[in-house]
Amino acid sequence: MPTKPENHRLGGGKAKGNAAPKVMSIRYYGVRGSLPTPPRPQLLERKLKFMVLKVLNAGKRGGFKLGEIFDRVPFYLRSSFGGNTPCVLVRVKGHTLIFDAGSGIRELGLDLMKEEFGQGKGKALFFFSHTHWDHIQGLPFFTPLFIPGNKFDFYSCMPDLEKRLRDQQDPRYFPVDMNVMAAKKEFLLLEKDEVKDFGDFRVRVLQQNHPGGSHAFRVDAGGRSFIYCTDVEFNDKNYEQLYQSIDFFRGADVLTFDSQYTFMESLNKVDWGHSSIQIGIDLANHAKVNKVVLFHYDPTYSDSKINEIAKIGISYKNLTYPDSAVEIVPSYEGLEITL
Repeated sequence: MPTKPENHRLGGGKAKGNAAPKVMSIRYYGVRGSLPTPPRPQLLERKLKFMVLKVLNAGKRGGFKLGEIFDRVPFYLRSSFGGNTPCVLVRVKGHTLIFDAGSGIRELGLDLMKEEFGQGKGKALFFFSHTHWDHIQGLPFFTPLFIPGNKFDFYSCMPDLEKRLRDQQDPRYFPVDMNVMAAKKEFLLLEKDEVKDFGDFRVRVLQQNHPGGSHAFRVDAGGRSFIYCTDVEFNDKNYEQLYQSIDFFRGADVLTFDSQYTFMESLNKVDWGHSSIQIGIDLANHAKVNKVVLFHYDPTYSDSKINEIAKIGISYKNLTYPDSAVEIVPSYEGLEITL
């Protein structure tokens, strides 16, 4: 069985005793690919019926509190992995980094508004892997961008990123022009394979195989590292990129990896631009990565399907790399990891 998702809500806070200080925190706000996936009423009803049955059966046996009964129900049945498209927040040494702006960024914006961003005193850095709809569609609903005084730096390997984002808010497609967003915005170009030093941390870029192109990002700070690697495909046309990725991933603490397809689906969808958890596990083991986080789930996947894919990934790792210590974690909205 996959490790329970709630075990990864690793809190931050000050170091105690001789514990190493925490330098990086990661929170997932959107984990789906392609388009937002709201839960179907029938699935919610089925989950509710299962929960009621559990409560009634436990009540007959006696001795269980409601919270205890709830905790006995598998995560994928009592909750959900989420339906928003990609958005990940990384906090590193006081800096705020945002990776992609899928529909999950709306909720992130509401959380940031409770901080200095609500007072027009916030500053954050955006990193865009590419501009397919599922990775930018939430930006017009990101409230902190409308607050004067806030400052946002937009980093990408696309020289026309500003135009792409502005086109999304063309009056023909969206009623609010980007000029209405009163926060200060600066668009900055990263070169492919560049390593940019921000002082307290470094960001490294890797070009990837995906229709229209995409880029992975690696954040290194204080001996800790996070990788955001989504929308990437490996096949016989770009075999050499396997070695480039292994070098890019080497020794990372957390690898957030494109797991849109099962392995069999990936064989039937060549050149669609996505990967499977098995590929991620292979790369992670060769690169000595500590933790692989499943990401960018297919919109057709139910919570049960995602849970099953995580189980398959763990079984694959145990069979193929029995001595490996790499951890497999299915991402979900609200997942927090602290390094």
